[in-house]
Amino acid sequence: MATNGDLNDMEQWRSVVEYQERKPNPAHHWRDNPDVSRYLDEWLDEIHYDVRGPYQSVENARRQASRDAATRSSTNCGGYDGQPRISIERVVRVYVDRAALAWEPDSVRDPVTGKWVAA
Repeated sequence: MATNGDLNDMEQWRSVVEYQERKPNPAHHWRDNPDVSRYLDEWLDEIHYDVRGPYQSVENARRQASRDAATRSSTNCGGYDGQPRISIERVVRVYVDRAALAWEPDSVRDPVTGKWVAA
């Protein structure tokens, strides 16, 4: 991870995109029943995550989150043989997490005895 003197090295950021997928239609089969829609008009309850990072600035994390959200929103199915083109993923939430890196003393070396002591 590259650093720059202008950046705050004590913080790291990550981008998170939460999304859902459409429920598949059990009646659809590519060979036996291709005229039935491949997906239902319902969404699965499970939430999926795209997590990227760490980033040195909040702007970079926001850019990546925006790109991931646009990609998830544009995932389509259909649009051929007279079938309508439908989105198979929908974005539920997009956010950026901040992780502050704080150094905490773990152990200290005694200068007289030379032994390590828990802080």
